[in-house]
Amino acid sequence: MYLIKAIPIARGTGLQTLSYWSPKNIKSGSIIRAPLRKKIVEAIIVSSESVIESKSEIRRAGFEIKKIANPHGKTIISSEFFKTAEDMARYYIGSMSNTLFELLPATILSQYEKLPEAEKKMEMDRPRESFVLQKNDEDRFAHYKSLIRERFARRESVFMMMPTIEDIKRACSYFEKGIEPYIYIFHSGLPKDEIVKQWKSVLESKHPVIIVATGPYLSIPRRDIGIIIAERESSRNYKSQFRPHLDFRRVAEQFARKINADFIAGDSCLRVETLYRCDLGELAEYAPLSMRSLSTARDFLMDMKTYKNPEHKIRMLSNELIALAQKNRDDNGLLFVFAGRRGLSPQTICTDCETVLSCDLCSSPLVLYGRDNGRFFLCNKCGKKFDVNQICRKCGSWKLITLGIGTEKIEEELKLILPGAKIFRLDKISAPTHKKALLIAEKWYASPGSILVGTELALLYLDRSIDFSAVASLDTFFSIPDFRINEKIFSIILKMRSITQKQFLLQTRVPETDVLVWGVKGNIMDFYKNEIENRKKFSFPPFSVLIKISYTGKKDEVLSAMEKLKTSLIDFHVDVFPAFVATIKGNYIMHALIKLLPGEWIHMELLDRLHNLPVEYAIDVDPESIL
Repeated sequence: MYLIKAIPIARGTGLQTLSYWSPKNIKSGSIIRAPLRKKIVEAIIVSSESVIESKSEIRRAGFEIKKIANPHGKTIISSEFFKTAEDMARYYIGSMSNTLFELLPATILSQYEKLPEAEKKMEMDRPRESFVLQKNDEDRFAHYKSLIRERFARRESVFMMMPTIEDIKRACSYFEKGIEPYIYIFHSGLPKDEIVKQWKSVLESKHPVIIVATGPYLSIPRRDIGIIIAERESSRNYKSQFRPHLDFRRVAEQFARKINADFIAGDSCLRVETLYRCDLGELAEYAPLSMRSLSTARDFLMDMKTYKNPEHKIRMLSNELIALAQKNRDDNGLLFVFAGRRGLSPQTICTDCETVLSCDLCSSPLVLYGRDNGRFFLCNKCGKKFDVNQICRKCGSWKLITLGIGTEKIEEELKLILPGAKIFRLDKISAPTHKKALLIAEKWYASPGSILVGTELALLYLDRSIDFSAVASLDTFFSIPDFRINEKIFSIILKMRSITQKQFLLQTRVPETDVLVWGVKGNIMDFYKNEIENRKKFSFPPFSVLIKISYTGKKDEVLSAMEKLKTSLIDFHVDVFPAFVATIKGNYIMHALIKLLPGEWIHMELLDRLHNLPVEYAIDVDPESIL
C-alpha cells in the first residue's frame, strides 16, 4: 500500500496537493483520476511512498485519506512542461491546480488513458537563442518556410503557437505544398476523437513535424522540438480569461528555455515591450526589423471638423466615405467600415467649430459623467476633473454636445445613402458566437459590391485581401484610460491597411494626433519611439511589472475589502480606484494596482501575502488593461 500525493487538475479549487492511498505504486508525473469532494477529477502524481515509510504522516492526518480506485496512471506530459507550470503558477500567483487546468487541454485530460506515454526530451547539443521577427505577413511566412526546411534538415520539429482558431486557419494557407503530411493542427474547435488521433500521430511520427496550435497544446511531449514560434505576438488573445490569467507568450518562451529550444516572437508589428527587449539585447533580430508597414492602398486622413451644417448636426460619414461606398458598389468590390463601438461612446464637441473638448493638462478628450446636477467632466488619462459648465477653448462657444457613433448607426446611415445596397454587420450583438461571425464574414466575401460594418471582432475574420476599407469612428478610443490604448489604435489601423489593396480612409476629428498620422503612413519607428518614451515617463510596462487586484460586490463591502487590502499590503505602495465601468449588474468593482520594478518580481514576501488573500480578490499579473 502506498501514500500518494497528487495535484488535482480543476478550476477554482485553489489547492496545491492532496493525499490519497493506493494499493499500487504510481510513478511521479502520471495522470490519474482521483476523488475531490463529490467529484472525480484528473490529478497529477507528485510523490508515492510506501505506507510503512509514511506511518507517522498517516497517524498525524486529521482527515480520512481517500483511496485511488484506479491506480493505473499514465505520464502524458514532460517533466520540463510540469516545471514550466510551476514557474507560471508562481509568477501569476495561482495554485498548481488552477494553473495546470489552464495549461492542459480538457480533451487530453479526459482521454489520457488512450494516449501514449511521454518520451524523454531529445538532448540538443547547441546554445539556444530567442529572436524577434517583424515583417508583413507574406515576408514573415517566407522566413518561416525557410526555417522549417532548415529545421527538418536538422531532424528537428517546429511548434507554431497561434492565439485563435482563425489565426491557425490563416497561417496554414501560407504553407507550401509538399509538407502537408507533416503539419498537425490542434485547437479546441476540433472533435475529441480528432484531437486524440492527431496527438498519437504526432508522437508516433518518425519524421520531424510542424505543430500549429493554440497555447495549451505546448504540452504535447514531442521529443525533438527545436524551435517554438509565438506568431501574431501582439494579440491580446494570448492572455487567458480565468485565474491565474496566464500569458501563453510567456509560457512558450519559458518552456522553450526548459527544453533548450529556440524561440521566435513574430508579428507585423510587435508589442512595445517586445521591441524594447530587442533594444536591450534580450532578443535578437531573426531578420532586420521592418519599421514601416507597407500597403498598396492609397491612404487618406479625413478631418471631420470640416463638415459643418446649419442645423448643428454632426456628420457621421464624410463625402469621401460615401463616394468610396458608391465606388465599391459600382466596381463590385468589398468595403469594410470600422466602428470603435457597437453602442454609444460619448465625446463632447463644439457645434460652432467642431473642436473636441479636451483636457488642458494632457490634451486627452474629456468624458461627461454623472446625472442631472451631479454632472462633471473627467479626463480618463490624467484624472483631472472639470466642472460641467465648460466652454470651447478654441472659439469660446457654450454650444457643446455629446457624440457617439456605433456600428448600428453607421449601418442605418449607409442604408439611407445607398438604398438596396447589401450591408452586413459584425459585432458582438449580431455575432454572439464564433460560428455566427464566420457565417457573416463568408456571406460578405461571397457578395461583391457589399459593405461590412464591424468592430474589432470583425478584424479576426478578415482573412483575405479586400478592395476598400474605412475607419468611420475611432476617436472615442482616446477617452479610454488604458496605457495600451495608443498601441491598440495603431494596430487596428495597420491591420486594416495591410488587408486593403486599393483605398484606405480614416475619418477623425483629431487629425493632428500623432498615432493616427503614423498609423495611416505605417510608420512603426516613430510610433515606437514616442510610445516607449511615454511608458518610461509614467512607469508603465516594460518599465514596471503591474499587479492588479480586483474586488466585486456591494459598494460598502467592496470599500471595506479594499481598506483591508491596503492594510495587509501596508509595506507596498497600493493605488486603489474604481473600475472604468464601476457598476455592472448592481455590483460595484474596484481595482488596486501595485507597480514594481521589473527585477523586483517575484518578490517572495509580497507573493506570500497575495497567496493568502481570500479568493474573492481577483489577481492579475501583467494585465492587458488596468481598467
